[in-house]
Amino acid sequence: MKKYILFFLLLICTFSSKAQNANENWVSVSDGNDKSLYINVTGLSEFQGDEIYVWSLEEVNSPLTMEEVSGDIYKVKTYYHINKELSKYGIMQIIYYDKNNNVLKHYNYKRNTKNLDFLYNFPIIERTDAYKILAKCLEYITSYKK
Repeated sequence: MKKYILFFLLLICTFSSKAQNANENWVSVSDGNDKSLYINVTGLSEFQGDEIYVWSLEEVNSPLTMEEVSGDIYKVKTYYHINKELSKYGIMQIIYYDKNNNVLKHYNYKRNTKNLDFLYNFPIIERTDAYKILAKCLEYITSYKK
């Protein structure tokens, strides 16, 4: 019973965090036949250094399935921690949704470390979603500062 209460409290804290502000402003990153990708640009203009935190939203036309997630996945929100100088990123949170926007599963990958290898697990490779997300972030940050 304690595990369920702890999980519920963590879920509430996650959804009430600044990262998921009610003032979301989703901007298209790419739109294809199989999926659409967006980022939430709210607060992006505040990032001045090498680190960027950004939520992405992926909407798929054909539902995804995962062994760990019960139900068909139609939307995926991912919270990225990107380092421009290193050209690497880490994933801090992922939320899977069904077709009615109900949360199917939520994962939190926040790490309490300063080790860059653990903070930024993945390289940013051209033509990937992470590359497109970073490019759109930089485009938005640059245009906002003009």
